[in-house]
Amino acid sequence: MPIFRIGDRLHYYAHVPKCAGTSVEHYLEKRFGALAFVNSRFLSDPEPSRWTKSSPQHLPLDAFHKLIPEGWIASSFAVVRHPLKRLTSAFQFQVEVEKTVAPLWSIDEWFDDWLKRREAEPFLYDNHLRPMADLVPADAAAFRMEDGLAPVVAHLDRLAGNKDGPREIAAENVRKKAMSKDDPRMTPSAETLARVAETYAEDFARFGYAIDQIPKSKAPAAKPAGLKGLVGALTGRRG
Repeated sequence: MPIFRIGDRLHYYAHVPKCAGTSVEHYLEKRFGALAFVNSRFLSDPEPSRWTKSSPQHLPLDAFHKLIPEGWIASSFAVVRHPLKRLTSAFQFQVEVEKTVAPLWSIDEWFDDWLKRREAEPFLYDNHLRPMADLVPADAAAFRMEDGLAPVVAHLDRLAGNKDGPREIAAENVRKKAMSKDDPRMTPSAETLARVAETYAEDFARFGYAIDQIPKSKAPAAKPAGLKGLVGALTGRRG
């Protein structure tokens, strides 16, 4: 729950995992100074010694309301992402960086395992798979990652009443990925796509993502309609 200060007012950046969060945090620090409730080394601490169930920057909204009195925060904003792209990014990160995924598991097996465990372990994977709607305040300004981060800078200009600081948000945590986007382990099945549509239904609706919005790298010449089209586009089946 990164909190930053502009003058004498506090503002909240709702950090959604796998949505350029580190890049935005670094920009906020460069422009406005130190952030509150951020711990980039949280997962390095032994689990028994951690003071929370998730890193503070990935705080769920219900915990935010318990910790921060109403009226303390002048405004909030978030960067969001297409739920399917966010899911595949989280899977690749867990495979290659966190190494939490069982050997040779596909995204289907991993997502199925999370769905079975999520009720008993709601903070599993540091909220990387938690629906965005669980993290972003209802009145927050939401910016879609697919539109680039320039609108975030413009939004902060308006909040600050100036154009001080860097004019763009630099990419952070950029790494060479071992798995190709076309790796079979990264390709969700029709069943998984249906589960994604159901699990993240509020995210699709609230943040303006259509179920048939295919990542450009996989988009067919003719846009399919509805969940049936989404399944067909990503599995090669038509009609």
